[in-house]
Parts: sequence; C-alpha cells; structure tokens
Amino acid sequence: MDKYIRNIYRGVYTVLVGMRVTIKQFFEPNVTHQYPYEHDFEKKRNVREIPKGYRGQLYNRIEDCIGCKKCEMICPVDCITITGTKLPKGEQLWDSMNIVHLKDGREVIGIIEGDDKKIKSEASVTLTNITSRLGPQEVIDRLEPSGVESRTQTLSSDEISRVVTRNPVVFYLDQFDIDMSLCMYCGLCTEVCPTECLVMKDSLEGIEYSKFDRSDLIFQFDKQEMYNKSDASTAEAAD
Repeated sequence: MDKYIRNIYRGVYTVLVGMRVTIKQFFEPNVTHQYPYEHDFEKKRNVREIPKGYRGQLYNRIEDCIGCKKCEMICPVDCITITGTKLPKGEQLWDSMNIVHLKDGREVIGIIEGDDKKIKSEASVTLTNITSRLGPQEVIDRLEPSGVESRTQTLSSDEISRVVTRNPVVFYLDQFDIDMSLCMYCGLCTEVCPTECLVMKDSLEGIEYSKFDRSDLIFQFDKQEMYNKSDASTAEAAD
C-alpha cells in the first residue's frame, strides 16, 4: 500500500516539476502579438539589425531593366515571368543607369557624364541624377539633368572598384512578375542581371511582406506608363 501511495506522489511531483515553467508563465501578462495585425515586436530593443546583403524580397528597378530574360532563365523554380515586345532594329527607348561600386563597399547610382566605358582613363567621374538602390526613378526624370546638388557627385578614379556600364533598353516590358511564394532566395537572378536592377531587399520591408492570399505574393513590376507606344504596332514580338 505504501508503495502504491509513493508512486502516486512521485507521479504528481514529477508533473508539477515539469509544469513549473508553464505554471509560472500562466500568471505573467500576455505577450502574444496578433501578427500580422500587430507589429509591436519591431519596437523591441532585442531585434537585431538586418545585415547588409540579406536576401529578402526581390525588387526590380524596372526603369533600368533591358528585358534580357537572364533572370527568368536562370531561376531554378521559375518564379519570374517576363514578356516583352522588341522595338524595330536600330531603335531604343533609353539607357539604363550606371552603378558605381566603390572600394569601401558603398554604391552610387546615377548617370556618368561622358563615355562610361573610358572611366579608367579619367582622373575623376561625375554622376548626375543620383538615386537610391530601391528608389524608382521615372525615365523622364533621368533624361533631364538635375539641378539639385545632392543628386550630383564627383568621384576620384582611385575610389572606384568597378562600374556597371549603361545598356540600351530595346524592349517594351509587357509583364515582369515575381512570385515570391515560389522563390527559394538563392540570389542567382541578381547575380546575372547585367544592369543590376534586380536586387533582394535587405531591409525590414524585405522580410515583412506576409499575405493571407498566395496570389498577393505575385509582385508586378511592369510600368506601361513609362512607354510611349505610338509606334508599338510596328514593333516585333520578343522571342
């Protein structure tokens, strides 16, 4: 009989020991956040800074996309869909912007004055219409030289590591969709992009884009208002 009672005691005791943390937390204030309606966790001090180069949501600066489809071809999960219409031979819409990579790791995006292929022979380089990596810049804005001093910068050739040269845009992009519900965040598409207009956001916005409907994770980057399609009827369909 004593053995039977001891077994009951040990069983109850071990359960209470195992539930000690649970019982303690039962009397603590509620810390559950109703995500995604509440984002209070972003205000806490224990949230670590997102490292530079983090592979977050894909973003395409469509004004600089030349429609080469390299990103679509290299994607292992086919999450990128591109359709375009090619201009008649010899015609182009505009040039993509230059991206100047500096030796200290910084980047400057703008338009290099003069021939961007002869930078090494120049003592300094002047960029105009400077914009941010994720900031869209309308084509009409980049074609007109900006008079704002903050959007003009002169760099020494010794500071420059490499330069992404301008490329002609010869496609009307009718569709540029990225399905982030399929993306495996490998980053291959950003590595093959010749104009480096396709990037992965390394900000909180690049992490925080949850949706209730998977169809809302298909992001459309085409901007039909950029194109003056008066001559589109004479353009050839892209291969």
